[in-house]
Amino acid sequence: MKKASALTAALSGKQSDSVPPVSEDTAKHSESFSFPCLDRNNKHTANGLDDITQELSRASLKSQSIAGSAPTAVVLPNGSIAADYELNPYRRRGGEERVPAPQASEEDRLRWTSLGSASLQSNFMADAVIGSLPRGLSLNERDKIFASTPLSPTLSMLSSMPSDKVGSRTLEGRRLRRHVLKGAVIVFITAGYSGKKFIFEKAKELGVRTVIIDGPDSWCQTLQDEKLAEKFVGIDFSDAETVFDRCLAAVKKIKKADLHNPGSVLWEESVRDLGELDGVCTFCEMAVPLVSRIAEALGLPGNAPDAVDAARDKHSTRAKMAAAGLPTPRNMLIQQPSDISAAADKVKFPAVIKPIYGAASIGVVRVNDMQQLEAAYKRVTRELARAHIVAGALEQGAEDEEDAAGNATETTTAHGNAEGWIKLTLMLEEYLDGPEVDVDLVLSEGQAVYGAITDNWPTVEPYFNETGSNCPSILPTKQQQELMQMAVQSTNCLGFKQGVFHVELKYTSRGPRLIEVNCRMGGGPVHNTNLLVWGVDLVEEHLMTCAGIPSRPPVAARPLMYIAEYSINAQKSGKVQHIDFLKEWQNHPDVLYARALVKKGQKVTSVTDGMPTWVCELMVVKPTVEEAITFVKAIDAALDIPIV
Repeated sequence: MKKASALTAALSGKQSDSVPPVSEDTAKHSESFSFPCLDRNNKHTANGLDDITQELSRASLKSQSIAGSAPTAVVLPNGSIAADYELNPYRRRGGEERVPAPQASEEDRLRWTSLGSASLQSNFMADAVIGSLPRGLSLNERDKIFASTPLSPTLSMLSSMPSDKVGSRTLEGRRLRRHVLKGAVIVFITAGYSGKKFIFEKAKELGVRTVIIDGPDSWCQTLQDEKLAEKFVGIDFSDAETVFDRCLAAVKKIKKADLHNPGSVLWEESVRDLGELDGVCTFCEMAVPLVSRIAEALGLPGNAPDAVDAARDKHSTRAKMAAAGLPTPRNMLIQQPSDISAAADKVKFPAVIKPIYGAASIGVVRVNDMQQLEAAYKRVTRELARAHIVAGALEQGAEDEEDAAGNATETTTAHGNAEGWIKLTLMLEEYLDGPEVDVDLVLSEGQAVYGAITDNWPTVEPYFNETGSNCPSILPTKQQQELMQMAVQSTNCLGFKQGVFHVELKYTSRGPRLIEVNCRMGGGPVHNTNLLVWGVDLVEEHLMTCAGIPSRPPVAARPLMYIAEYSINAQKSGKVQHIDFLKEWQNHPDVLYARALVKKGQKVTSVTDGMPTWVCELMVVKPTVEEAITFVKAIDAALDIPIV
């Protein structure tokens, strides 16, 4: 009989069949103390990390206000509803935004009605904008721009400081880096969904002078009134073909004098010395391709557009992994029906059929045999054919009626307009078994300077809906080492040099395999998890790298907390009668948060009826990870969620 892994045993409430081995080889990374989750013997506390651990412990992270993971309703000063992205229901932990769908809920219909179709097209950056972006520059073009760009104020200050001290992984080194970052002018291209307000609060705390470029009715314009941003610049996203040029022009107009003395020089008339701009960044999935091109055009720190584009294209990612000699799931493009048989022969079953790029999780289906594959191919290609670009985002069309063979009837087959904007090619890929993990990485100057592993709990199939996670990981140390190495190698082979990355992997029966690389910080509980367990603030580290400051986060030598979090799905379909079902747990000393993700009267769906709805989110802390897992699952079992 197959032995249960430590993670499987913990989730099932059973004892693990074996004790995870402790490997003497923590390495194959730039600095082993960058990855404390792999150092079970705490061999590196002599390097001063024990002092860091004590200092981080004294920070009383548990008592801090922990940011939520979902959008919040924002009303503008004129009383209208602000434009706000939704959180992709397939990608909560991934933190991927999507344009609100008018058919999703009554609240969304009200928002669409309030803003009006034209306003929606103006306010949301989405697939149409990404599809219209220019190609990345050649190496020679890039080198010429960097050579002719003067140092930013931040980099000028940095060049005058001793590199060994400012790059030190100590509390003093962090103090110096924060001193350099303070006063930096950083432009954010879109703010993402309103649940990310904590990012701008952290930037303000660090002394960053923030300028936000987003849709004219975006919720983030209120951040200027709250003094969390120096300037909000509204950009109309409806003309996708000109968004890059207009955003680039807006960035060029930023003048430091305006930020010091508002009103002294008209914003529209100011022409900014590019050497005075310190960085451009985003924490929003939709904006990453645009930001990479703007940073490149201005000679600012950033990753190459080719790396970003390869990470967003599933087939390109697999091709680059294979070219680098890294293990990758078997896969094959299906560009026409005649490719199906060859793809099945190459990939084998079970498998997953999916669009390779930019399809907002439309058409991701597991198939177990040829009959299911042929039926899924018909269904997915039909879904994509009737998909429309609505307000710049890919939306599914109306459902088709089917005959007995699963074919759409002529009277119901609709045609969309999405193919002109994004790639709708399909890929068949090997289904990956085994436990899934997230690896949150920080890269600086081409090196991995921090990495932590979080165990993801089994998803709700067939929709792959996320459930819960725990940190630190309780997988065997050898498996964690292999997963960490695969995460670092994956970002390297794609060409990434700096920033925060959310890398999703599985440890399969054939070893570690990459699911995907998200080239920005993860969403949901990801920021909280890294801060609470290891004392690392991913927002701070991303801002450092965007300004060209080396990232060397002080990391606790041992976990500061042992946590488990759970996103609970509706167990039956119906309407939520009230949201008081969490009150018993909201003041419990071991519950960091217990929040409803639905509203009174909201319709919810269980997995038996479709894509399940998240009802609430919980995060708990206990003396061990196993105890935390047991506790949060006990809360789930005790909850009486009123759905009728």
